Amino acid sequence: MSNPDDLEDGLLYDYQSDTEPNHIEEDSLSEETDKIDKADEVTIDRKRVVEDNGDEKKVLSKRQKKLLNSSLRDKKKELFEYEIERRKSLARSSPEVIVDYFAASIREKNPNLSALELDDLYFKKMDFISTEKFEKDRSLTNFPEFVSQFTKAPRALILSMSNMRVADIFRSLNGSKNCVKLFSKNKLKDDLATVERIFVKNANEKTQSTKYFSSTPTRMSKIFESSDLFFQGKEKLDVILDASYLDPKKNTLLSSENTMILCQVLKLLLEKKSSVKILLY
Repeated sequence: MSNPDDLEDGLLYDYQSDTEPNHIEEDSLSEETDKIDKADEVTIDRKRVVEDNGDEKKVLSKRQKKLLNSSLRDKKKELFEYEIERRKSLARSSPEVIVDYFAASIREKNPNLSALELDDLYFKKMDFISTEKFEKDRSLTNFPEFVSQFTKAPRALILSMSNMRVADIFRSLNGSKNCVKLFSKNKLKDDLATVERIFVKNANEKTQSTKYFSSTPTRMSKIFESSDLFFQGKEKLDVILDASYLDPKKNTLLSSENTMILCQVLKLLLEKKSSVKILLY
């Protein structure tokens, strides 16, 4: 009788317990978990680096922006100071430079006009007398010396940018002894009466001594609309532009909002009055 243990029934009785494979799976899972944890740590670290770098870039960007803004402010300040100096020095320039300045202003104010139409508005070099030789400061104190040196005509019209400046010019020329004020603080009819008294043939001795008219472009424009007395006669007329004075906004007579009115007044005088010359102070 055979031993049951010796039976060869094709069955495998030598086996491993199913607990060992479970240990292997747990170890593998643990290793994979460790890998994932490490990967997460690396990812988190990378994110931190990126965020830190991003913050650094933002800080640098703010610094650069601040420097850029500062540079732009400095540039604007330089340009502003240059423009102020250019406005002040224009009166000392040659007639060529003055004519070019007026031409640029006229083009800027009349962008829709053709070249032919603009040409009618431009000034010529011969319209101006150079005052480059006057080297003293162009202040109210030196104004009487300037007019004494450069105005040769029997009468002179002085154009300033404001009523206050008209009054200052008037006082610098010894007031009513040889100067009259024509500005909006007076009634227009009173200014017209003053002009008539000075220009009529039968003027009395007191008004005959009047040489200077201190006014603004706006007031002279209104006077020209109502009277042609300034255009009559063959006597020479000097027109002095108070061009060096800067108002609180750093504008001059030639860069103010009334610059085009000034140009119209000057063109009327040049067209309707003989022997007119323009001088800049």
